[in-house]
Amino acid sequence: MAINATASDLQRLLDLQAEDLEIKKLEERRASLPEAQRLVEVNDQLAELVADIEIATKQFDEIKREQNRIEGEIELGDQKIAKEEQRLFAGGVSNPKELSALQAEVEMLKRKKGEVEDQLLEVMVARDQASSTLERLRSEQQAAATEAEALTSKVGALTSDIESQLGDHTGARTAIAGEIPDDVLKLYEQLRASKGGVGAAALEAGTCQGCHTKLPNKEVERLKSEGGLQRCDNCRRILVVT
Repeated sequence: MAINATASDLQRLLDLQAEDLEIKKLEERRASLPEAQRLVEVNDQLAELVADIEIATKQFDEIKREQNRIEGEIELGDQKIAKEEQRLFAGGVSNPKELSALQAEVEMLKRKKGEVEDQLLEVMVARDQASSTLERLRSEQQAAATEAEALTSKVGALTSDIESQLGDHTGARTAIAGEIPDDVLKLYEQLRASKGGVGAAALEAGTCQGCHTKLPNKEVERLKSEGGLQRCDNCRRILVVT
């Protein structure tokens, strides 16, 4: 069954198409904001940094505990050396054999202390490295958190602006759609769904603006003389002669 449409109906159809294209553009912009994409990346980075900082903190704490253990062992060794040296030099031991054994004991304790002090130096180097790593990670976390905060604010402002524009265009679309006959609107919606969002196109300078096909002059003259609802022979969109 033929669909009747006045020139005014068809012009409003082009107005509706313009609103739909603007709405689509705004929705695509909202879905692909570079700032929003960057915010996702930064939040992922923050999550990784939190996990890295947790691991680095545990490593630092383990090294610190090991340092405290070794320092405690050195302190006990110093006390033992001091005690044995006091016996050695106090003159209370006169037996040569016993004196020799005591000297050997002191020397052994000092060698052991030297070995433990070497371990302490290694642990202190490891602690400095762990501390540096932890400081770097926390600095990166702070920088990422600052960027995330700024991006969140920026995305919020941009999204709010887009939502406002969408509201305006959606309202205009609703008003325009109410002026178009139901059968014309139904055909337009069907075509728009199957034709990449474009259901109606203007015929300008003999060219369909939907598929950009140049129509023969004779066909253009026919469309102009017949008027009413016409379809592009190539893309089958509603063709509005302007």
